[in-house]
Amino acid sequence: MPIIYAAATVYVNPSGETPVLNLEQVWKGLELKARKPQLFLPVIDTCKVLSDENETVVREVKFKAGGPSDKPVIETITHYPPINPEAKSGLETFQIKDTNSKVLNIVSEGPEGELMLTFTFEWEHKEIEKGSEEERVKQKAYQGMASKGATGTVKAIREMVKKGEL
Repeated sequence: MPIIYAAATVYVNPSGETPVLNLEQVWKGLELKARKPQLFLPVIDTCKVLSDENETVVREVKFKAGGPSDKPVIETITHYPPINPEAKSGLETFQIKDTNSKVLNIVSEGPEGELMLTFTFEWEHKEIEKGSEEERVKQKAYQGMASKGATGTVKAIREMVKKGEL
């Protein structure tokens, strides 16, 4: 029963991209993504928010074909927002109900002061044999999903800021 890991980090403001996003905009985008992930991640089909209190959201997500699960997934998302604008870091944790699977969305500062976004995934697969070809295929797919997810999230936030929606 392996836990399959994947992670990707992207620059929030790569050279030439406009508008330049600040920490507050990125964080507001991530908070919206917790409630309406289908606006950010094409792999998600539907999302129903089951509860939304303080810094915690519980939601039921259904993935499109080819996603990490063919069954609805209940996730508890906890926000650890930046302490202040100068902090340049914040964290969202996603714990998947009844599994050891989890996801982290991390906003951080790079070595030159640039804003970064990292997605990490830990998917538990009880049905897969550790070291199998199936495990390798899943990890490769999840790695691609991590990269696309982080890049797509920044792109969606930037478009929302351009349109005045965020």
